[in-house]
Amino acid sequence: MYGVDNLKVFAFFLISLIYFGCKKQPIIIETENTKIILTHDSLSHFIERQFDNPIDIICDDYLVFKDTLKEIYAQRNHKSLWWSALRGDSLSWKSIENTFMHGEKHGMEIHYYFLPIVDYYRKQVDSLKSSKKAYELLASCELIISNSFLRIYEDIANGRTKPNDVFGKLYLLPLNNFKKLNYSSFLQKNDKISILEKLHKNDTTYQELVKLLDNELVKIKKLQSTKIDFSAYPKIVKGDSSPIILDIIQKLKEKNLPDSSILQLKDTQVYTNELVNQIRKIQEKYSLTPDGIMGYKTYQIINSTPTDYIQKIRANLERQRWFNMPNKRPFVYINLPEYIIDLNWEDSTSSFKVCIGKNLPDNYEALVQNYTDSGIVHKIPKNMETPQIASHITNLIINPTWTIPFSIIRNEMWGKLVRDPEHLSRTGHKVYLGDSAINGDSIDWSRIDKMKIPYQIVQDPGPKNALGTVKFMFYNPFSIYLHDTPNKKAFKRTQRAVSHGCVRLEKPILFGEFMMQNSKKYDADDFRIMMGFAPLDEDRLKEYDPEDTTALIQPLEETTKLMLDKPMPVYFDYRTIYFDREWNAHQCYDIYDENKLILNAMRRLDLVKNVPDNNSKGQ
Repeated sequence: MYGVDNLKVFAFFLISLIYFGCKKQPIIIETENTKIILTHDSLSHFIERQFDNPIDIICDDYLVFKDTLKEIYAQRNHKSLWWSALRGDSLSWKSIENTFMHGEKHGMEIHYYFLPIVDYYRKQVDSLKSSKKAYELLASCELIISNSFLRIYEDIANGRTKPNDVFGKLYLLPLNNFKKLNYSSFLQKNDKISILEKLHKNDTTYQELVKLLDNELVKIKKLQSTKIDFSAYPKIVKGDSSPIILDIIQKLKEKNLPDSSILQLKDTQVYTNELVNQIRKIQEKYSLTPDGIMGYKTYQIINSTPTDYIQKIRANLERQRWFNMPNKRPFVYINLPEYIIDLNWEDSTSSFKVCIGKNLPDNYEALVQNYTDSGIVHKIPKNMETPQIASHITNLIINPTWTIPFSIIRNEMWGKLVRDPEHLSRTGHKVYLGDSAINGDSIDWSRIDKMKIPYQIVQDPGPKNALGTVKFMFYNPFSIYLHDTPNKKAFKRTQRAVSHGCVRLEKPILFGEFMMQNSKKYDADDFRIMMGFAPLDEDRLKEYDPEDTTALIQPLEETTKLMLDKPMPVYFDYRTIYFDREWNAHQCYDIYDENKLILNAMRRLDLVKNVPDNNSKGQ
């Protein structure tokens, strides 16, 4: 009996060799009753079938690069790229795994690329009794690996998502010149990692983010952190006593925040002055108001883990793949969550504070739903977040008027006017009905439906004008511009998301001087004189007569538009991690919660759902 069984196995092996025309070492699968012999050439047949007549619908659904793969495999007569790995060659499989894993270095999560499915297919082959089914699984496995490698290649090169898919029309920054990729060459090269490494080798910001990510990935293996439940203590101020303070101190020591001095902090249940000072340092580092009070946003920082930081880095890597700062000077650059504007001169950079649009309330989605359900117009929640923009400043207006948007009249002014009709005249506002000016003080605003206000309200130039003494104009679909402000108090705050969407300038005069680089008619001192300031040039200062009104306009007297001969590039960007000139990394509080939007969009492209259980029996 034993001899008969051996004869059967030998006969099967011989027939298989003849049938499959084996030219390379086959895969031999031993089962309880028989052996299955799988050959390279026969696998090619099943790979070819998968393109035009899918043998595995699951696999076909995942082939985003199906047309590209079809062309590549046709050029190589559908021969396998991964035969040795699929045969069980551990070294070859390790090389595939290493390429998959390399995606993590660039902020990609390993499960994006179908490794669980590939692993499932490979393990199923060993339990099959049918050579046909084995070929089908191996063909699927082959194409999923190839598809995943092309996905990794494209994701790292040009971004896993597209910004308009994440932010819609609120993203107007230019996309990087997307790299033209040679898919065929990449797929057939042995050293794929070196190709991936060259994609951003000249982008210093990108490389520094990769270093940060690598450090945190190492750190997370050493640190398993728990989070503090602060629900019972939503706010802690100096002098408060609570057992949760011990947890806060432990958390700070665990993370070594904000510096090594925290390690000497004594354990206590009292919120001491020493601890308050440490918290202030942390708040300042993350662009929060440094009041030393433990509140919601400060708890978020204290509770953050290496995992949280990793996610922040991943989001910023994706942003960097979309857009990086231009090199051609001069240009204006604003990092919105940093609340800072950079004036990049020909050979230097000046920076100062800005105020930006208000962030959405925590219950914004609920407010939107309430409006959707009710349909009441005045309940429409307002999104005042400053969008991400790339444009060119074309002109500036000295002593601007301000035509107040109806949304502000309706939501912010109407109630004041009902209580105090003379508010308009005191603050330099004029009221128009069509083209005719009328006396706003005589209007009984309580009789005016605030949803149907027929009047236009314009604020005259002057020291009380909300736009200050100058505004800077550039094209964008949101009516956003940069401007001066009479309210300087907001610049003393750490968090400066206070406007209706426009950007307020702490130093409008310096900004105007910067603009004059692109004017042939005027220079920086001309602008200063127009604004009522003495020139900086010593020779001109000697001749300067502030009473001379013959040459240049005087402030607060006339609205004047100055056109730039050459438009000035301006960028409104959003980075929650940025680098100073010494390449030290700094974090910003995610005021608009945009990192979450990016990461969710990246995960939505993860099509792997309901991966079969490897314990299930093969067919």
